[in-house]
Amino acid sequence: MKLEIFNWPKISISESTVINSLQKEFSSFDISTINIIFVDEKEIQRLNKEYRDIDDVTDVLSFNLDAEGFLGEIYICPKYVKKTAEKYEEEIIRLIVHGILHLLGFEHKTKLDETTKQKEEMFVKQEEILENILKDLK
Repeated sequence: MKLEIFNWPKISISESTVINSLQKEFSSFDISTINIIFVDEKEIQRLNKEYRDIDDVTDVLSFNLDAEGFLGEIYICPKYVKKTAEKYEEEIIRLIVHGILHLLGFEHKTKLDETTKQKEEMFVKQEEILENILKDLK
């Protein structure tokens, strides 16, 4: 898996450390290149409106491009995440994992909360991967 990250936010975890951990966790999947792009609120709202017909800011959007050698793109809005998440750096990594799982075909019916976390396959997988990555980062 090749990860390209653009506009990495200013956090204590290095981009290369996150890439190495993600590559380790997703090594069993046949993944080509994924771009992870950090954008401001205006841009993520524009993308959300254009592609989902939702005129609102969101935390993450995934686009499966399925081109040869290229799986897709994940857009994350750090400013929105900072406003809404208790553990900002952990949430950034969770959203990257979440986006990759979407690109791999995983779907969920509801938003993540304590009741769905235990039930939906995608969230269970997401939290397992996140836990492993956080262990690597310590």
